[in-house]
Amino acid sequence: MSAKFGPAGNSESFSKVHKSSLAAPRWIADFGLDCYEYQCGKGVHVGKETAVKIGENARAAGISLSLHAPYFINLANPERILQNNGYVLVSCALAEWMGAGRVVVHTGSCAKISREAALELAKDTMRKALAALDEAGLSDITLCPETMGKLNQLGTLEEVLELCTIDSRLLPCIDWGHLNARTLGKMT
Repeated sequence: MSAKFGPAGNSESFSKVHKSSLAAPRWIADFGLDCYEYQCGKGVHVGKETAVKIGENARAAGISLSLHAPYFINLANPERILQNNGYVLVSCALAEWMGAGRVVVHTGSCAKISREAALELAKDTMRKALAALDEAGLSDITLCPETMGKLNQLGTLEEVLELCTIDSRLLPCIDWGHLNARTLGKMT
Protein backbone atom coordinates (compact mmCIF):
# COMPACT_ATOMS: atom_id res chain seq x y z
CA MET A 1 0.00 0.00 0.00
CA SER A 2 1.41 3.38 -0.96
CA ALA A 3 0.75 6.71 0.70
CA LYS A 4 -1.95 8.93 -0.75
CA PHE A 5 -1.97 12.70 -0.61
CA GLY A 6 -4.76 15.22 -0.85
CA PRO A 7 -6.60 17.97 0.99
CA ALA A 8 -9.07 17.86 3.84
CA GLY A 9 -11.84 20.10 2.60
CA ASN A 10 -11.74 22.81 -0.02
CA SER A 11 -9.06 25.50 -0.09
CA GLU A 12 -9.72 29.18 -0.62
CA SER A 13 -8.21 28.91 -4.11
CA PHE A 14 -10.71 26.16 -4.97
CA SER A 15 -13.62 28.16 -3.59
CA LYS A 16 -12.66 31.23 -5.64
CA VAL A 17 -13.17 29.22 -8.83
CA HIS A 18 -15.80 26.60 -7.91
CA LYS A 19 -19.11 26.88 -6.09
CA SER A 20 -19.59 23.19 -5.29
CA SER A 21 -17.60 20.30 -3.88
CA LEU A 22 -18.80 18.33 -6.90
CA ALA A 23 -15.85 19.83 -8.77
CA ALA A 24 -13.30 19.00 -6.04
CA PRO A 25 -12.24 15.52 -7.22
CA ARG A 26 -11.23 16.68 -10.73
CA TRP A 27 -9.56 19.82 -9.33
CA ILE A 28 -7.55 17.67 -6.87
CA ALA A 29 -6.57 15.16 -9.57
CA ASP A 30 -5.35 18.01 -11.79
CA PHE A 31 -2.79 18.80 -9.07
CA GLY A 32 -1.53 15.21 -9.20
CA LEU A 33 -3.08 14.36 -5.83
CA ASP A 34 -5.06 11.20 -5.22
CA CYS A 35 -7.37 11.58 -2.20
CA TYR A 36 -9.92 13.96 -0.71
CA GLU A 37 -11.36 14.19 2.78
CA TYR A 38 -14.89 15.58 2.58
CA GLN A 39 -15.50 17.82 5.58
CA CYS A 40 -18.59 17.62 7.77
CA GLY A 41 -16.94 19.40 10.70
CA LYS A 42 -19.92 21.66 11.36
CA GLY A 43 -22.45 18.87 10.83
CA VAL A 44 -23.71 16.66 8.03
CA HIS A 45 -25.46 19.02 5.62
CA VAL A 46 -25.41 17.19 2.32
CA GLY A 47 -28.06 14.96 0.81
CA LYS A 48 -27.78 11.52 -0.70
CA GLU A 49 -28.02 12.71 -4.32
CA THR A 50 -25.08 15.12 -3.92
CA ALA A 51 -23.07 12.56 -1.95
CA VAL A 52 -23.52 9.93 -4.65
CA LYS A 53 -22.46 12.46 -7.32
CA ILE A 54 -19.32 13.43 -5.35
CA GLY A 55 -18.46 9.74 -5.16
CA GLU A 56 -19.01 9.25 -8.89
CA ASN A 57 -16.83 12.27 -9.66
CA ALA A 58 -14.11 11.00 -7.33
CA ARG A 59 -14.04 7.57 -8.94
CA ALA A 60 -13.94 9.12 -12.42
CA ALA A 61 -10.96 11.27 -11.35
CA GLY A 62 -9.14 8.43 -9.55
CA ILE A 63 -9.57 10.06 -6.14
CA SER A 64 -9.96 8.06 -2.92
CA LEU A 65 -12.48 9.53 -0.51
CA SER A 66 -12.69 9.79 3.25
CA LEU A 67 -15.09 11.85 5.34
CA HIS A 68 -14.52 13.88 8.52
CA ALA A 69 -17.37 13.51 11.02
CA PRO A 70 -18.61 16.59 12.94
CA TYR A 71 -16.01 18.22 15.16
CA PHE A 72 -18.38 18.40 18.11
CA ILE A 73 -18.30 14.63 18.70
CA ASN A 74 -16.93 13.87 22.15
CA LEU A 75 -16.45 10.16 22.72
CA ALA A 76 -15.52 10.83 26.37
CA ASN A 77 -18.82 12.45 27.36
CA PRO A 78 -21.06 9.85 29.04
CA GLU A 79 -24.11 12.13 28.84
CA ARG A 80 -23.91 12.36 25.03
CA ILE A 81 -23.25 8.75 23.99
CA LEU A 82 -26.48 8.45 22.00
CA GLN A 83 -25.99 11.87 20.36
CA ASN A 84 -22.36 11.13 19.50
CA ASN A 85 -23.22 7.72 18.09
CA GLY A 86 -25.98 9.34 16.04
CA TYR A 87 -23.45 11.75 14.53
CA VAL A 88 -21.11 8.86 13.75
CA LEU A 89 -23.95 6.86 12.19
CA VAL A 90 -25.11 9.74 9.96
CA SER A 91 -21.50 10.40 8.90
CA CYS A 92 -21.00 6.75 8.01
CA ALA A 93 -24.23 6.65 6.00
CA LEU A 94 -22.99 9.67 4.04
CA ALA A 95 -19.60 8.01 3.55
CA GLU A 96 -21.36 4.89 2.25
CA TRP A 97 -23.30 6.96 -0.30
CA MET A 98 -20.06 8.61 -1.46
CA GLY A 99 -18.11 5.39 -1.58
CA ALA A 100 -15.74 6.66 1.12
CA GLY A 101 -14.41 3.76 3.16
CA ARG A 102 -13.11 5.81 6.11
CA VAL A 103 -14.64 8.28 8.53
CA VAL A 104 -12.34 10.43 10.68
CA VAL A 105 -13.66 11.06 14.20
CA HIS A 106 -12.47 13.46 16.89
CA THR A 107 -11.98 11.72 20.21
CA GLY A 108 -13.14 14.60 22.38
CA SER A 109 -12.19 16.39 25.55
CA CYS A 110 -11.13 15.10 28.94
CA ALA A 111 -13.11 17.94 30.55
CA LYS A 112 -12.95 17.52 34.32
CA ILE A 113 -12.06 13.83 34.44
CA SER A 114 -8.73 12.06 34.28
CA ARG A 115 -7.25 11.10 30.91
CA GLU A 116 -7.54 7.44 31.92
CA ALA A 117 -11.26 7.77 32.71
CA ALA A 118 -11.82 9.73 29.48
CA LEU A 119 -10.09 7.02 27.45
CA GLU A 120 -12.23 4.29 29.04
CA LEU A 121 -15.39 6.28 28.26
CA ALA A 122 -14.20 6.79 24.69
CA LYS A 123 -13.58 3.05 24.29
CA ASP A 124 -17.08 2.28 25.57
CA THR A 125 -18.64 4.90 23.28
CA MET A 126 -16.67 3.57 20.30
CA ARG A 127 -17.84 0.00 21.00
CA LYS A 128 -21.42 1.24 21.05
CA ALA A 129 -20.87 3.20 17.82
CA LEU A 130 -19.49 0.09 16.11
CA ALA A 131 -22.50 -1.92 17.30
CA ALA A 132 -24.81 0.77 15.88
CA LEU A 133 -22.95 0.62 12.55
CA ASP A 134 -23.34 -3.16 12.49
CA GLU A 135 -27.07 -2.83 13.18
CA ALA A 136 -27.40 -0.26 10.37
CA GLY A 137 -25.51 -2.42 7.87
CA LEU A 138 -22.51 -0.07 7.79
CA SER A 139 -19.89 -2.39 9.24
CA ASP A 140 -17.70 -1.98 6.15
CA ILE A 141 -16.84 1.62 7.12
CA THR A 142 -13.51 2.09 8.93
CA LEU A 143 -13.59 4.61 11.77
CA CYS A 144 -10.41 6.64 12.19
CA PRO A 145 -9.95 8.29 15.61
CA GLU A 146 -7.77 11.36 15.07
CA THR A 147 -4.85 12.65 17.10
CA MET A 148 -5.81 16.01 18.57
CA GLY A 149 -3.88 19.24 19.00
CA LYS A 150 -5.09 20.73 22.28
CA LEU A 151 -3.56 19.47 25.50
CA ASN A 152 -6.92 19.03 27.27
CA GLN A 153 -8.26 16.88 24.44
CA LEU A 154 -8.17 13.13 24.44
CA GLY A 155 -6.04 12.25 21.44
CA THR A 156 -2.35 11.79 22.08
CA LEU A 157 -0.80 9.32 19.67
CA GLU A 158 -0.70 6.72 22.45
CA GLU A 159 -4.37 7.28 23.36
CA VAL A 160 -5.50 6.99 19.74
CA LEU A 161 -3.46 3.82 19.25
CA GLU A 162 -4.95 2.30 22.40
CA LEU A 163 -8.46 3.25 21.32
CA CYS A 164 -7.83 1.49 18.01
CA THR A 165 -7.01 -1.79 19.77
CA ILE A 166 -10.67 -2.45 20.58
CA ASP A 167 -11.65 -3.43 17.03
CA SER A 168 -9.99 -4.14 13.69
CA ARG A 169 -12.33 -1.60 12.02
CA LEU A 170 -10.53 1.23 13.81
CA LEU A 171 -7.54 2.83 12.13
CA PRO A 172 -5.59 5.74 13.63
CA CYS A 173 -5.73 9.08 11.83
CA ILE A 174 -2.43 10.75 12.62
CA ASP A 175 -2.60 14.50 12.15
CA TRP A 176 1.00 15.72 12.22
CA GLY A 177 -0.06 19.33 12.66
CA HIS A 178 -2.08 18.37 15.73
CA LEU A 179 0.81 16.39 17.18
CA ASN A 180 3.12 19.35 16.60
CA ALA A 181 0.61 21.60 18.41
CA ARG A 182 0.59 19.20 21.39
CA THR A 183 4.34 19.70 21.70
CA LEU A 184 3.85 23.48 21.43
CA GLY A 185 5.66 23.46 18.09
CA LYS A 186 8.67 21.43 19.15
CA MET A 187 8.44 18.70 16.51
CA THR A 188 11.31 18.92 14.07
